[in-house]
Amino acid sequence: MATGGTLVFFVNGRKIEIERPNPETTLLHHLRQTLYLTGTKSACGQGACGACTVMISSYDITSKSIRHVSVNACLVPLCYLHGRAVTTVEGVGSSRTGLHAVQKGIVECQGFQCGFCTPGMVMTMYTLFRNNSNPTQEQMERVLEGNLCRCTGYRPIVDSFVDAKKNCPCGLGLCQQTTETSGSVVESTQQEGSSQDVIFPPELQLTESYHTGDVVFKGDRYTWYRPTTLTRMLQLKAAHQSAPVVMGCNSIGYIMRKGMLASDVIICGTNVKELACVETTPTGIRVGAGVTMASLEHTLKDLTGKIKGPANRSILEALNVLRWIGADQIRNTATIGGHVMSHAPNLDLQVFLMAAGAELEFISEGKGTRQCKMDDDFINNGYSHVGGEEILASITIPYTRENEYIFGMKQPHRRGFDYGIVTCGLFVELDTSQEAVRTMRLAFGGVDKKPVLALSAAKNSVGKAWSEEIVQGVCGDLIVELNNAHYDNIKFRLTLACSFFFKFFLFVQEQLKKTDLPYSYNDTGLPYVPVSGTQVYDVPSEDGNRIIWKPVPNVSSEYITTGEAQFVDDIPSFQSELFAVPVTSKHAHARIVSVDTSRALALPGVVDYINCSDVPGNNKFGEVVPDGTLFAEDEVFCYGQIIGAILAESRTAGAKAVQLVDVTYEKMDAIFTIEEALEKKEFFEGVHKIDVGDLESTRKTASQCVEGSCSTGVQEHMYIETQSALVVPKLEQHELEVFTSTQILTITQRILSEFLNIPRNRLTLKVKRVGGAFGGKQGDAVAVAGIAAVGAWKTKRPVRCVWDRTTDVQITGKRHPSKTVYKVYFNDDGQIQGLDAKFYINAGYSQDCSPFVVKVGMWFLNGCYNIPNIKSEGYMCKTNLPSNTAFRGFGAPQMLFAVEHILQHVATHLGMSPDQVRQVNLIRQGALTVSRQVVPDENMLRCWTECRADSLYDQRKQEIATYNRTNRWRKRGMCLIPIMFGVGYAPLHANQAGALVLVYLDGSVLLTHGGVEMGQGVHTKMIQVAATELDIPREKIIISEVSTGTVPNTSESGGTQVADLNAGAIKNACVKIRDRLEPFRKANPEGTWEDWVNAAYIERVSLSATGIFKSREEGFDFDTNTGVHANYFTYGAACTEVEIDCLTGEHQVRRVDIVMDVGKSLNPAIDVGQIEGGFVMGYGLMTMEQMQITEDGRIKASGPLEYKVPCVRNIPREFKVKLLQNSETVKTVYSSKGVGEPPLLLASSVFFAIKEAVQSSRAEVGLTDDYPLKCPATAERIRMACQDKIIDRCQQAEMKPGSSPLVAI
Repeated sequence: MATGGTLVFFVNGRKIEIERPNPETTLLHHLRQTLYLTGTKSACGQGACGACTVMISSYDITSKSIRHVSVNACLVPLCYLHGRAVTTVEGVGSSRTGLHAVQKGIVECQGFQCGFCTPGMVMTMYTLFRNNSNPTQEQMERVLEGNLCRCTGYRPIVDSFVDAKKNCPCGLGLCQQTTETSGSVVESTQQEGSSQDVIFPPELQLTESYHTGDVVFKGDRYTWYRPTTLTRMLQLKAAHQSAPVVMGCNSIGYIMRKGMLASDVIICGTNVKELACVETTPTGIRVGAGVTMASLEHTLKDLTGKIKGPANRSILEALNVLRWIGADQIRNTATIGGHVMSHAPNLDLQVFLMAAGAELEFISEGKGTRQCKMDDDFINNGYSHVGGEEILASITIPYTRENEYIFGMKQPHRRGFDYGIVTCGLFVELDTSQEAVRTMRLAFGGVDKKPVLALSAAKNSVGKAWSEEIVQGVCGDLIVELNNAHYDNIKFRLTLACSFFFKFFLFVQEQLKKTDLPYSYNDTGLPYVPVSGTQVYDVPSEDGNRIIWKPVPNVSSEYITTGEAQFVDDIPSFQSELFAVPVTSKHAHARIVSVDTSRALALPGVVDYINCSDVPGNNKFGEVVPDGTLFAEDEVFCYGQIIGAILAESRTAGAKAVQLVDVTYEKMDAIFTIEEALEKKEFFEGVHKIDVGDLESTRKTASQCVEGSCSTGVQEHMYIETQSALVVPKLEQHELEVFTSTQILTITQRILSEFLNIPRNRLTLKVKRVGGAFGGKQGDAVAVAGIAAVGAWKTKRPVRCVWDRTTDVQITGKRHPSKTVYKVYFNDDGQIQGLDAKFYINAGYSQDCSPFVVKVGMWFLNGCYNIPNIKSEGYMCKTNLPSNTAFRGFGAPQMLFAVEHILQHVATHLGMSPDQVRQVNLIRQGALTVSRQVVPDENMLRCWTECRADSLYDQRKQEIATYNRTNRWRKRGMCLIPIMFGVGYAPLHANQAGALVLVYLDGSVLLTHGGVEMGQGVHTKMIQVAATELDIPREKIIISEVSTGTVPNTSESGGTQVADLNAGAIKNACVKIRDRLEPFRKANPEGTWEDWVNAAYIERVSLSATGIFKSREEGFDFDTNTGVHANYFTYGAACTEVEIDCLTGEHQVRRVDIVMDVGKSLNPAIDVGQIEGGFVMGYGLMTMEQMQITEDGRIKASGPLEYKVPCVRNIPREFKVKLLQNSETVKTVYSSKGVGEPPLLLASSVFFAIKEAVQSSRAEVGLTDDYPLKCPATAERIRMACQDKIIDRCQQAEMKPGSSPLVAI
C-alpha cells in the first residue's frame, strides 16, 4: 500500500495537495477555514439543511465517464476526496465574471430573502443541470428536498429553477460531459460571458493511480486507509478488526467529532469496484454493499424496462422505497451496505429487505464467504455474530414470483427528507388460487429499539383466506406482538403498523384486480402535485428614476447567489483570534457545587476559561427586566444555561475542551409546562389585565355561552445562520469593534457596555446582514456577543463566538407556548357579545421580553372581530426552560389562534358553519379594538370578500362535500380566515428611526440607516426610496452596513415597521440633499447629477445629511389601556384547502388563496415573498413543528434532523397571492404598509381546514362531536383523531408504559 500520505483533489479547478491530512477534518471546514471559500455555509452539521451543498465530480476509469453528485460538505471527510474534484458556488459564477443561469434565475424570480441558504440551493440545482439536460419540475422539487429555507416559502425558488431551465447552458447540454473517439473525457465550456463553468481537471482523467492506487493518510488520532481492491480491503480488516468500514462517509465525520469511534483506523471502501456492482441473477438482483442509493435507483429504473412479469414487482417497490430515503445529498453517497449494517430502529430499506427475504453475503480473508438471511435472527443476533474480520459484500434482493406481492411504506413527520416514524416492509405469497395465504413476512421499523419481524402475526395468517377479515386478524396480532415500552406513543405506532397492513391488503387486491370492496388502494395516499402559483399586484408605469412601488430585484442578489455576500462567520480570521465555546448546564435546575477546568485548560490550543467572575461590570441583563445572566452564578435554571466559556485557538480545540470541563451539581426540582406552573403557582410578577365594555351585564343578557381552553406549542426559530459574533478589541481608548448578527443594535450596545462597564461610545456594533432572525436574534444575540466581548476584554485578543446548531437549539429561547382558558357569550345568530379569558404563556426561567409578549398577545383578544365586552388576565409562567423570546408575531399568533378556536366552538355549538360566524362578527369601520383604537376603514371586509370570491369558496365547499361523501380514506377540508394586525410599538420612543446620506464627488451615494437586513428586503426598499427622492439611478447607491458608529440609538428591527420608520428617515435626509442641490439644478438645468454635486462642493455646500423620522405623536398607556398603540392596521384573508390521508395522518395543502392589504407596496415582489414565507412559517407552527423535552429538561431536538420545519415538498401545491388594489391611503411613507408578521397569522387556516377534514372522517363512524384536535396538527394527532376500527382496537388494548417519557412543550 502506498504510504506517501499526500491528499490530492481539486477545488474549482485549482489543485489542492495536503501532506498528512487529518481524517477528522471535513470538507466544509477546509473550504471555509483554509481555502476561505465561505460561500459554502455552516448551518447544521447534520447534513439536514443543505446550506453546505457542493458538487463532487469523479472519473470512472471503466466507463470513461464523469459523475457529478451533490453532497453535504459538513459530512464529507477531507480524506474521501482523493482523486476527486469539488465545485463550490464560487466556481459557478461571480459578480465579476458573470452569473450562471441558475443564479440569474434566483435573482430574477426573487428566489431568496436572507440568502444564507441560497448558495446551497444554487449548487443543488447546478448539479442537477450538469447531469440532466431537461429535468422535470418534479425532479427539480425532489433535489431541493434536502435544502431548507426558513424565509421564502420555497415557491419563488422553484420558479427560479424552472426559469433557469429555459436559459441554462447546462440544461441545453452545452456543458454536459462528452466522450471523444480517443477515449479521453472532456467537457465543453459555456459560451463566453455566460459564467465560469469549471472543466473537469484533465489530470484526474489521465492519472490512473488516483483511482487505482491504494493510499493511507495518518492524522494525530486516526489513520485513514483507502484500498482499491477487495483483497487488500480484507487484509486491512483482518489486521484491524475493530476498524469501521466506511463507504458513503455520511456518518463517520460526526462519529469522529463526537469521540464515539473506538478504533484509531478507518477503512474507506469507496474505490473497491467489486463492492460497487449491481448484477442480475436468475432469482434476483445482487447489489454490492458499496452501491449508493442513487446509483441503485438509477440501475433499477433501467431494469424495469428489461424485467417483466411478476419479477418486476419487487423492483418497482424497491424504487418506491428508495424514493423516500434521505435527500439527494445523502442518497448520492449513502450505500446499501451502510444502510443494512446500521443499528437504527426505523430505516426504510432494512424492513423492505427483511420482508423481501434478502440474502446477505459476508466475506473475510481467512474464512471466505458466508450467506445469511436478513431476518429476525440476523437483526437480533447477526450484528453481534459478524466477525471482526468480515465485511458485508453484497445484498441479494429476490425477484417476486407468481402470486407473491411486496410492499414498502413509511410515515414521516413531514413528507420529504425525513426519517419514518414507522416504516414497513410487507410480503405475502398466496396459493395458486390466489385465495389463501401461503407465506407472509411482516417487518416494521420504529416500533421497537430495532426493526422487528412480526413472526406470530405472519404465522397465524398462513392458510387463512385473503379477504377483508384477514386485516382484522393481522391487526389484532400486531397489536399484541409489537406492543412494547420503548416508545411513549406506542398506540400511534401500532395504529400506523396496522394501517400499513390495511394499505398492503388494498394494494394486493388492486394487483389481483379484485373490486369487491367499496374502496381501493388508489383511494389512499396523497399523490404528487407540482407547485404552481400566481402573484397579482399593481406596477406603476415608468417615471424616470422613480422606482418606488416597483418589483426591482434585491440589491444583494448577485452577491448572495454567488456566495460573495458576507455574514459574520465569513469575516476572515484576525491574527491571534480566539474562538469561544460555551460550557452549558446539564441539568434543568441545580446548584453549582464546583467547576473544574484543569483538564480542559491542559489541552493544546486552549488559552483560557471565562465565567461570571470575569465580567467587569454587571453580569445580569434583560430587555425589559434584568433577571437573566450572561454566565450562571451559583445556580442554573435550565438545561443549556451558560456557565462559562472556553477560549481556544481553534474551533476544534474549543469543542474538545468543553467536554473536559467537570461541573458538579446539586440537583433541584424543576417544572417545564404551563400546567405544572399553574399547579405550583409559579408566575413572574405582574398580571396584565384588560377590561373593556360591560361583561357583567353581558353575562346576564347573552342567550348562549360556552367555555373551554386551547393551547399552542413551542416553535424554534431555526434561522439558518446560527447566533454569531466577532469582537475585536482596540487597546487605545478601550474600544471594541463588534460584528454581530443581532437585530437590536442599540440594546445590544447598551447591555455590552454594562457587561464591560465602559461607555457606549467605546463600542461600535456593525451588522452587514443577518441570516434569518424572526425575533430570535434579540436577547440571545446579546449573549453570544457578550461571551465574545468578555473574552476579548480579558485576553485583549479578537474573539469569535459562533454557536453550532445543537448549542443554538439547546440554549436559545423559542416562541412562547400558550394556553387560553375562555368563556364566551353570544346570541343565537352567532353574534359574540362578550369574552372572559385567561391567557398564560410559558416564559422560561427569566422574563426576557415576555412582559411585552403577554401584553401584545392580549391586544388581539378580539382578533379581527367586533367583540364589545372583554375581560381578561395575562400571566407569565415561570419554568425551567430557556427564556422564551420574541418570535415573528410576538404573541399575536397564539392569541389569534385562540380567537379562531373560540369562533369554531361557537359555530359548532350553534350548528352553523364557521365562515358564517366569522362573517357576522367581522370588524367594520368605526368599531373599537381591545386597545380602544378605532378601525378607520373597510379594508378588512374587502380582503374577506375578495378572497372568498377569488378562491371560489362557495363552489369549492360544495365540491369538497361531494368528494368527502365518495372517499372513505382521503378527506378534504377548507377554511377561510381573516386577520387584522396593528403595526407599531406602544412605547412612543420606539417609533423612530435615523439615517445618514453621504454623496461623493463622483455622484455615488452611501446610504446608512438603522434597519437590519435579515431577509425582509429593507435595504432594497431604502435604496428605492433614496433613488426616487434624489432622482438618480439606484445603481449609484449602496448600503454597506448598519453601524452604531454612523446611526446611533436605532430602534430594533422588528414589529413589521422597519421599512416604515427607516424609509421616513431616509426620505427626510434625501430631501435635505435635494433641497441643497436645487439652486445648482436651476443654474444648470442641462447638467447632470455629477455636475450639480461638484458645483455644490465648490460652493462648500454639505453633501451629507442626517434624517430623523417619527411615525406618530400619541403613545399608549398600559395602565389605563388608552392611547394609540398602532400606526395603522394591515389586513388580510386566506382560504386554504387541505387533504388528509385518514390511515396515516399525513396531509397536503392543496391550495391557498391570500388577499393582503399592504397599502401601496414599496416593492410588491418583496412583499409577496414576505407573505408566502410568513404563511409557510405559520403553517409549520400549526402542523409539524413540535418540540419535546426529556425528563431532565433537555430539548430532544438538536437541529433540523429532528426538528422539522416545512420543506419544499410541504408547501401549498397551488399558492395564489394578491395584493389588495386601490386600498385607502395610509399616513405612511409612500402609503405603504408593513407586511413581515401578519401573513404568519393566516396559517391557522391550515389547522382549521385539517380539523374540518378530520371531522368528515369521524362522521364516517357516526361521530359528530367537536373533537379537540390539538395544535400543532401533527401526523400523529390527525391519525389518532380519524376514528375507525383500527383506532378502536389500539385504544382498547392495554399498552405498556413508555420507558423514556417525553414532554411536549
